[in-house]
This record gives sequence, C-alpha cells and structure tokens, in this order.
Amino acid sequence: MIDNDFYIGYESTMPPGIARRVRPAAAAILVCAVSVAVVLVLVQQRSSTGAFEFGHTRMVEGRLVEFPYPALDVTGPDRPAQGFYWLVGPGKHGAAALVRGLDGRSVRVSGTLIEREGDAMLQLEPGSIAPIGRETRRIATPAERIRTVRVLGEIVDSKCHLGVMKPGEGPTHRDCAVRCLLGNIFPLVVVHGSRDFPARLALIDDAQRPLAADYAALAGRPLAITGTLVAQGPRRFLSARVADIEIIR
Repeated sequence: MIDNDFYIGYESTMPPGIARRVRPAAAAILVCAVSVAVVLVLVQQRSSTGAFEFGHTRMVEGRLVEFPYPALDVTGPDRPAQGFYWLVGPGKHGAAALVRGLDGRSVRVSGTLIEREGDAMLQLEPGSIAPIGRETRRIATPAERIRTVRVLGEIVDSKCHLGVMKPGEGPTHRDCAVRCLLGNIFPLVVVHGSRDFPARLALIDDAQRPLAADYAALAGRPLAITGTLVAQGPRRFLSARVADIEIIR
C-alpha cells in the first residue's frame, strides 16, 4: 500500500502515518540532547577556589625574604593561614627586582591579595615597599633538606595558579604559564595524588636558587620529578635538577 500522507508545516495536525515515525524520532533526539548535556556537566573541570582581589589593595607589615623567591613573613593580625605571603609584581613579572637588597628587613607593603586553599600571595604595588624602623636585619631562616622524593604533577606559574586565572593549570593555560615563567614569576609544582607532602611546592635547583629550565617544554604537562623536599620556615620547596624532570608520555 502506497503511503500518500503529505504534511505542510502550517497545518495544525500531522497525518497519522508521518506522526508515527516523527514522534519516536523526536523523543530519541530529546533524550540524546539531555544525555549529552548531563555528560558535559559531569566531565567539566571544576573551577578552582582561587581568588584575586582585583582593584582592591591592602597594606601589610612583615619581614621580607628575598631568596630563593620573594616572600613576606607575617606575625601580626594580617597573618595568612600559612604564615607568609609569596610576592610577585604586576602583570607577568616576578618581584625580585622590587625587593632587591631588602632581605631580612621589616617592611610595610601595599599589594593585591591572590589566594587559593590557604596559599596566599600579594601582587606588589611598585614603589610601595617601605622599611620600618631602624635598618636592622634578621638572619634568614636556614633551609632544611628533609628527604628525597619523587612526585607526579605539573609545573605552573604561581601567580595564575593561585587565583589570577581559571583554570591556572593544564594544557589550556600552558602558553600563559610559559610567558609568566619567562617573566620571573616563580614556578610551582602542583603535586597529584599524594598526601605525603604539600599539594604545591615552589621549584628550585639543587643549589636552592631559582631553577632555570626550558619551561616552554615543561609547563602544563604531566611530569615525574625526583628531587629533595626542602623547608625554609613555613615555605616548602622541591629542589631538583632539570635532568631529573621527566615528561610522562
């Protein structure tokens, strides 16, 4: 029997023969659309808890640490959870030039808070660092080598990762991370799958200086790094050689 059903879109009803085929097809398409939306939500990477108080500056006092990376040890009411702020400059620049020669000095600084899961950082306002009191310096806290470790993780630029960008890690952030690292924003190793040490370790070389590496090849990639866990007061570092950083294929 030949099906002579014919349907024009502006008609109020659809012929029975066509309707029998269209209804299950439309239902299947609707189920697929809802299923795809649910799957995309479930696999979507969750946004980090990092925060950047853009446009809001705060004044903080503490003892300045210049090496291996700029930081501010704080003991007063502005003390963050970890007891110190990492320091960076505006834009894609570190703070080494801003704090040069002030190691061990008590200072007052103005900066913008960057914070993620207890790790705190200040983006310094250029020219805002003011020594407090007489020119006295405290001896820097000596670094202590704890033990040799092997970690799996990723190298990120600390500033974006702690809250300036979301996501501040992974392949989508790689190009930005490389530019920040080339601007002397210090590198962090984000440790995956281990509770034996902090989730983030500042990366230094085996002489406990800033690690010079080909970050264009390393940033934002899965890595295995063998090095030494180092403590300097409340700060934690991973001391390693470039030869001991392996890209996991």
